[in-house]
Amino acid sequence: MALSEKEFYIRDLVIDDEYGTIDSNATIQDAAKKMKELGVPDLVVIEGEKRKVIGVIADFDIVQNIVAEGSDSKTERVVSTMYTITPVSLDTPVEKAFKRMRDLHVNVVPVVEKERLIGVATIQDCWSYIPDKIVDEIGLIPVRNTKVAEFWFASACAIIAFVLGILLPTLGVFSYFTGNQSDLQSFLNMGPIGGKVTFHVFEARGVNFFVQLTDLISTNGEIWLVVVIIGILMLVFGIIGLISIVYASFSNVKNYQTGRLIQYLIPGLMLVFMVLEWIFYAIGFATAEPSVKIKIDGVGLTLSIISMLLILGAIFRDYIFREKESPQSKTREVKE
Repeated sequence: MALSEKEFYIRDLVIDDEYGTIDSNATIQDAAKKMKELGVPDLVVIEGEKRKVIGVIADFDIVQNIVAEGSDSKTERVVSTMYTITPVSLDTPVEKAFKRMRDLHVNVVPVVEKERLIGVATIQDCWSYIPDKIVDEIGLIPVRNTKVAEFWFASACAIIAFVLGILLPTLGVFSYFTGNQSDLQSFLNMGPIGGKVTFHVFEARGVNFFVQLTDLISTNGEIWLVVVIIGILMLVFGIIGLISIVYASFSNVKNYQTGRLIQYLIPGLMLVFMVLEWIFYAIGFATAEPSVKIKIDGVGLTLSIISMLLILGAIFRDYIFREKESPQSKTREVKE
């Protein structure tokens, strides 16, 4: 497998040499005054005549460990509040320094050379220098930027799926089932009118009339209440699922992490309620007394299937695109 590789080290960063230091035996009040004087949120903590670097104290540590606990800042020592972090050298890989700060949930790490403090590196500086080492080789279609391609693909799939599978049936453009009004008189509790009847998310429509599905509950059983509830949930989770897919794919472009709830669960529920709408519609007709003559709307079923496939494509967009190797990029072969 080919890897794009350029290792960066701390020496590649612009080291912040405008830092402040504080003795480990100084008081918290002394540290706070020095932060205010220098206009910095962090101070490197040193110890003894050799000025050995032993950690960092941040304004957040003072607020959380001293102010919030009601401790006396005039007597508490810096060493009791600072966070201990092993300094890095100029030859430390940027990624290693980043992981060190990330694991401790801190923003600054001291940089030393020959045991002498020369500056500090921030987690933000390190993040911008971490290279993408692993080429995205999972997928079918080669593209230059998989994350951008996945964003547009997932967004388009989600929008089209919502329109075809949820919005149009809700508005009455397409239906789930169809039948003749003459065969559905008792079911609809209407006199003979004639013509075609189509069943949508919340209503049945015919020539110059429509019947709300809620009106069928009293005459045809509580199964139609379930159909209505599922229709509401399908519409609600359709909107939330659309937003979740777009948000998750956009977050990937910006390198933000999103949880499984947003990436999979909510869009998955959108798909589940679309399937349940068909199932409980069919159960409602199958349990009707007397039995009714009804048939599936082929166009509506086709569009629902297309919509479901689009949602699956949006959810598992990682398997659609793979990275196209740039001829300018420097690569090396990984030895097994």
